Parts: sequence; C-alpha cells; structure tokens
Amino acid sequence: MLAKPPNPSSETARLAALRDLVVLDSEPEEFFDSITRLAAEVCGAPIALISLVDAERQWFKANVGLPGVNETPRDVAFCAHAIESDAVFEVPDATRDTRFRGNPLVTGAPDIRFYAGAPLILQHGERVGTLCVIDRQPRQLDAAQVRMLHSLAAIASQALVMRRDLIDKALAVRTEYERALSEAEAYYRNIVEEQSELVSLSRADGELAYVNPAYARHFGCTQQEMAGATLFDFIDPADRDAVRQLTARVLQTGESSSSENRMVSAAGIEKWVAWTNRRQHDAQLRPMLHSVGRDITERKLADRALRASQAFLYRTGRVAGVGGWELDLASNALAWSDETRRIHEVGPDYMPTVATGIAFFAPQAQPVIQAAVQAGIANGQPWDLELPFITATQRAIWVRAVGEVEFEHGRPVRLVGAFQDITRRKELEQRLERSELFVRQITDNLPVGIAYVDRDSRFRFVNLAQCQRFGLEREQILGRTRSQLTRSATDDIVGRMVPAVLAGQPQHFEYDETTVNGPRRIESRLVPDISDAGEVRGFFSTGVDITERSNAERSLRELTAILDNTTDYVVQTDSRGNVRYMNRAARSLVGLALDAPVAQRNFGEFNTPSTNRNFAEVIVPAVKADGIWIGQSAVYRHDQLEIPVNQMVIAHRDAGGRIGRYSSVMRDISVELRAQQQQERLTATLRSVTEAIPALVSVLGADQRYRFVNAGFERWWGMPRDSIVGRTMVDVLGQVEHESSRPWVERVLRGETVHFEKAHPGREATRHLSIDYIPLWLDSGVVDGFVAVVQDITPQKQEELRLVQLTQRDKLTGLLNRAGFEDHLERQLGLGAGSSLALLYVDLDHFKSVNDVYGHPVGDHVLQIFAQRVLKLVRPSDAVVRLGGDEFAIVLAGVPESTHAQTVAAKVIAAAHAPFGVDGHQLRIGASVGLAFGVDPVTGWRDLVARADANLYQAKAAGRGRQAG
Repeated sequence: MLAKPPNPSSETARLAALRDLVVLDSEPEEFFDSITRLAAEVCGAPIALISLVDAERQWFKANVGLPGVNETPRDVAFCAHAIESDAVFEVPDATRDTRFRGNPLVTGAPDIRFYAGAPLILQHGERVGTLCVIDRQPRQLDAAQVRMLHSLAAIASQALVMRRDLIDKALAVRTEYERALSEAEAYYRNIVEEQSELVSLSRADGELAYVNPAYARHFGCTQQEMAGATLFDFIDPADRDAVRQLTARVLQTGESSSSENRMVSAAGIEKWVAWTNRRQHDAQLRPMLHSVGRDITERKLADRALRASQAFLYRTGRVAGVGGWELDLASNALAWSDETRRIHEVGPDYMPTVATGIAFFAPQAQPVIQAAVQAGIANGQPWDLELPFITATQRAIWVRAVGEVEFEHGRPVRLVGAFQDITRRKELEQRLERSELFVRQITDNLPVGIAYVDRDSRFRFVNLAQCQRFGLEREQILGRTRSQLTRSATDDIVGRMVPAVLAGQPQHFEYDETTVNGPRRIESRLVPDISDAGEVRGFFSTGVDITERSNAERSLRELTAILDNTTDYVVQTDSRGNVRYMNRAARSLVGLALDAPVAQRNFGEFNTPSTNRNFAEVIVPAVKADGIWIGQSAVYRHDQLEIPVNQMVIAHRDAGGRIGRYSSVMRDISVELRAQQQQERLTATLRSVTEAIPALVSVLGADQRYRFVNAGFERWWGMPRDSIVGRTMVDVLGQVEHESSRPWVERVLRGETVHFEKAHPGREATRHLSIDYIPLWLDSGVVDGFVAVVQDITPQKQEELRLVQLTQRDKLTGLLNRAGFEDHLERQLGLGAGSSLALLYVDLDHFKSVNDVYGHPVGDHVLQIFAQRVLKLVRPSDAVVRLGGDEFAIVLAGVPESTHAQTVAAKVIAAAHAPFGVDGHQLRIGASVGLAFGVDPVTGWRDLVARADANLYQAKAAGRGRQAG
C-alpha cells in the first residue's frame, strides 16, 4: 500500500515561510539551474531537482533530466519525506522500500530506483523543500557526495533568501507614487513574460477560440489569419493521434497534463513545443482546452545530438577507466595495457618507449614526469601526479599518472603504475571554481552591501558594494573588525545590534553613515548563521543604500509644500473632471475657502465655454495620445471675469494603462498678453520704418542669430526672411564674410557703437559698403544684441577712385606719377615689406637728341613704347613710375637678394638699347640705371630714393648704358 508522507511539525509556519519566499510558479533562473546541474554532476545522477513542497504539491524551481515536468502531487513526493529532518534523506532502492515500492513514480515514469534529498533550511529552521538527485538504478552516495549535496542545498537555501530579500527591497516602497510605479513595472513585466509563451484556448473539436500574439507569430501567422483553424492543423501528422487522445483525456477528466509534440509552422518548419494543458469552461459551461506552450526545439536538437554522441561513445568503448603500464629497467621495454592505449588513442600495434611516452604529456608537464621517474629510479620514491596530456589525436586531456619502483635484492628492476583519464573530474573541479566565481560575481553585481561576520566580529566575506562603502580593497577588509576600518558615530548603532544577532535574533534597522561617497542613509539586516547544532557561528549582513529613496520622500514633501504655496493655479481631477485637489491659488481664484470641500465640484465649472469645447475637441485627445498638453486657454474668476492662462494638462495612468487622474497647472498671463500686444504694436511700427529705409537693416541677438531683417536685406542676399531669421551670421553671411566682420561684432557686443567700411564682392562687381553696428541695451545694463545698418556707397567709392587715378597717374604713359610713386612706397612700408624692397632709378640716354631732331610727338611715342617694354619685364605686384621727362623708377617688392634687382636692371638697359620704330624711323637711345636695396626703418623710403639717385649719377659718369648700385 502506498505510504503517505507525514505532515511536518509546525506545517503552518513552514508553509508561511515558503509563501514568504515569493518563488512558487516563478520562471526558471540560471543560478538555480547551475546549482541543480552541479548536483547532478557531483552525484553522477541523470536527474536533479530543486523541489519546493507546497500544501498539496511539490513544485520544481530547477529541473535537470525531467523535461516538461513542473510539479507532482505531494502525496507521492519523496521530497515530502526528505523535509522531515535536517540530514540528507537517502533511498538506495525504492523497489525494496515498503514506503515507496507502490509509488507511481517508482512503478511508472520516471522509474525512480535511487533518491537522495538534502533539505532546504531557512534561517528559522523551516524546511521548505529539497535539493535532490534521482537515478533509475539502485545505488548509494559516498560521504564526499553527501557533503557536497548538503553544501549545495545550503547555497540554494541562501540564494532563495537573498532572492526574497531583493524582492522585498524592490517592493518596500512607501508612497502612493512609488507603489504605482512598482505596480506598473510588474504589469508590464507580466505582459512581456506572457507574450513569450504560446497561449491558446480551443473547443472540444480542436477549433481555436483564441491565440495570443506569441502563438500566432510562432507559426508565421497573425491572430486574424488563425481564425477558424484548429490546433491540429499545426501539429505534425505523426503526433496528431496522440495529441487527440491527450486532449480528450484532459477535457473528460479535468486533470492537467504536460506533454511535448512536434508542430509545423506555416513555412513547413518543424518545431518542438512543451505544452501544459488544463480544462476550462466557457460561459455556457462547455469544456474548453487551455494550453500554454514553450518552444523547446533547441533543447530537442541538443538532446538528439547528445544521444548520438552517447551512442558513439558506447560503441567505441569506455572513455573513463584505469590502464596499467610497466617498464623493465634492464631492457628499457615499456608495456601498456589496452586501456592505457585507449587513453593515449593509439592502435594495438603501437610500440611505446620511455621517450615517446613522456612526449604525450603537455610541454609544461614533461619536466615534472621526467623528474618523478628519475627520482623513483634513484631512491625508490613513488609518485602520484595529475598532469595535462595530449593524445595521439592531439586531444588535450588530464591524466592521473601513478608509479612506483619494484626492487629485487635491493636494486630497482622495474617501474609499474596506473594511468587514468581524469578529464571529467578536472572539468568538474573547474566548474566548481567557476560556480564559486559565479556566486561571487552575482554578489559583486548586486546593489546591496553583503558581508559575513564571525563571532569575533571579523569580516570573513564582503562583496564589491561593501568594499566601495568602506573605500577599501577586499584584502584590506577581510579579517578585520568594523571598528578597525571606520571610526564613526554609526559604529555604536551597529555595535548595539551585534549581541542580539549573535544571540540568534535577526535585526533590521536604518542609520546614517558617512562613507567615501559622502553621507548616506543605510537600511541594514543582520541574519544569524546557525549551525545544525543550534550554535550561532556568525551572521550575514546586508546593507541597502536608501539615500535616494529617503531624499525622494523628502523631495515629495517639499514638492507638496511648493504646490500648496505656488501662485500658479494647480487642480487635479478624476477621469471625468471631478475635482480631487485644488491648491491655495486655485481656491482663491474661484472663491473657495481653504477648508471648503471640492469633491462635488467639476473642473468644467471654472472654464469658459470655449475652453470646455477645446478640452473636448483638442486637449483631452492630445493628452490621451501624448500624456501631456501645453497651450493657452481661459478660466473664470469668482466674479466671472475671464482670465487668460498658460495651461499644462498631464494624464496619470494606473497599472492597467488607463487614465485615472488629470493634473492641470495654470498661470495667469493677463499682464504678459497686454505687454505682448504692446510689443506687437511697437514691432509693427519698427517694421514699417525699417521697410521704408533705403538701407539693409537687421537685428541680431547676443548669440549672433538674426531676429529681424528688412526687405532691403532680403533683396541684397536674395533670401526670404523666413530662411534668415533664427540663423547665425555664419550661416547667412558665410565663414569668410563673418570673419571679416568679427572684430567689429566683438566691439559692439562689448557696448561700443562702431562704424566701418568694407568691400563686398558682388555678383557683377565689387560693392563698397558703409556699416554701422549699434548695441541693444537691456534695462539691466547688459548688451542683448545689436542693430546693423548697411548702406551701399559704391558710387562714392568709384568717384574717389577716379579722382585718385587723376592725381596719381602719368597722362602720357599711364604709369604712376611721382605722387603715386610716393603713395605706393608708403603702402609697402605699411605692409612691412621695407626690407625686401628694391628701387631702380632709370634715365634714358641720348633722348634729348630725339626731341631736338624729330620733335616732341615722336619723343612722346618713344616714351610710351619704353613704358610698355618695362611693364612686360616686371611682375604685376611691382610698380613702374615716370618721375618726369625721360626719368623712370621701378619698385620691386619681395626681392630676397640684390642680384634679382641687378637682373631686372640689365633687362631694362637691353630694352632701352633696342631700336624704336616710330613714323618710319629706327631710333636708338639707351638707359642708365641706379639701384638701391632695402629700406632703413630709421631713415625711411626717402633714403632709398637718395641712394638710387646717387647710384644713377655714378652709372652715367661711368659712360652711360650701365647700372650701378
């Protein structure tokens, strides 16, 4: 007869502790899955579970080896027996145990033979479930496996408590606003979680009455496309009969069932889905099948691959085992057993030697095994080593190499030993190390300071958050007491709690603490660590920084005070406009006393008819769509005077996304509107004046953005003012033009009225502009921008240029005259070019005889020809001057050396000696040249002229047709 598990003592307290964990029916979590996989590997069991024992069922938080099974009835649960004591509960062979041999879990799937379960014990001793391992073969755990299973169960228990505490922190909100946020977060999280599952509701004949979006997407359809389909349309034909039988059984008996079957998407892709099926009833009490599925295709594919791999390993022989070897020291012959050859992955005909045998070890391990062999031969010392190894197929494994020396008559004659592939154990050890690292990483990434303190108040464990609170490295904290790490007033607060927690009483309190990050508010829990014998070995400490939450609560109180005392009108209503709150200013506006109730008032009473229409047609639809509306409206004062207001309306949604309240913040803008109207009149007047001015007028802010431009400005730049206003000077004028004006802009923004002229390259010709910048002053004395007035003065400039041309040009040759010569020298010196100036003084030889013989008109023609010849010899930047009569000058700019000027002088002499053809005459003259180079900054250009003139006389005295200088 099936033995029913006895109820644990204090069952009510135990179930309450289980409910307090908030873990039943939660989603799988990788940390608990890792613990379960580790238990299965440590114990060599195909099935491992974290089972939580509820009132009528046992539910699996983590499951290895029982896919698709989430829970079983409690009355058949082995774990219901395991929670009866603190020790590991073990059943070596369930078929021989009178308590279990008739259990359906033994007589049927999953065919339990062996069971071992370590209870999950909470801080007050409540045993809420087990970490258990199950095998389909009778067996027993060794002592090490029992200890490991018990330790892993303790980790799982602590993880459940830490998970519960983190949930408590998240839910421990103290204001309606915080609770609303938490509920909204939970709501949306549930939506996301539900959408990841495939949910359907079908009738008895299989017709789908409802599918959720995830179900439709899974099969490549929309919800509308699946209307009229049956759930059997998407089941693989090979599985349809089985599914029909299962659904009929669920609908007939009402028993829930879990199953797995193949499905086919609209694209013909095979997918595996694990289903949980339950019976429900529609409004007419007709049975309906409610199905929740999860895609397990990847897991099925992995299972297939695993089964194929296991079959391969079974066919090729044992992978793990112990091989033997023997080395005859006399003949140096090395013999291997078959298992040793299999570990080395060599064939039966392979002949090993000592050298080749050592060569199989990884390079870093070869010196170690060589030293062990040599030490064994030398002094008979045995060895037992675990070393990295590379097989004949280049596969990296770990081996255990054991050897000892056999002696005959006191002399070593042979070495014998064992060889074992321990790769799996090494991997398990590495996984354990990674699991420990994983646990540390979890605690280091929690926003909670976590520590373990022993009975001597010394820290034995701290996570990263705790280190950051102290501002110390982990190694600087471990082994020290709190008083050794910090000297603050909080030491006394925490110190008073320690005796109580070491007496076994959990402590929960808040305190202010000064950390490296400044003053913080900390919520702390101290939980005693009680051994199986009831001894308090130390305590766990958690500290949550609640500074922001405390500040938020204080800020909320301050915000409420602000709202009550602001001059803005603040009103809050329900979704129908019924008033729930009015601040002092709003009450005063409508004539309500501060203590008068508002529950019977509606917001529409205070609005003008146009405002109420705007609410219905514009504001409410906008708020529903965007959550907020900002604009202008009007309300009635208590004396029915219409008050214009700037208004902001905000929607507040509940956890279901429905609008539950509206808040409206209004500001009286009567004064601003009157000022705006006045400003608009002033602006219209200004615009009329500026449009009539025949100049370019613009107004710019301190940020150099255009605020206004007149029509003249638009015509000048060929741009409409809409594309100018709001843009910067750089955007409109361009970088080059802006840079040329920037010095004057900086001056006007410093408060100086500036005037300047500049040439502007136009579309047809260069234009000359007269520009005035006038600062705009605020009443505070700050320059808020400036007015720019620009006038085209090109005609005036052109007239000035014409007059200059008349005064500085020689009428006969078009060259510069003496006035132009002196002005050019002044400008060159102003540009800093004096040190590289060269001056050539030229005097024509024998020119007087031309005038005397042929007349002045011919002489004038000769002068014109000579002038053109000289212009062709020099650069455009050089200046050619007729000083008077037959005297000329050439100013060469940017001459690095005097030899360059001498070269030009030679060319001028050659040009003068070339014949001049005038009126049929071939006339010959010559030229003498005096050179001077570089302007003395003290004596100036007149000294340069004097030196050139003196050198000219020297050239003439030397016989004419020469150069000197």
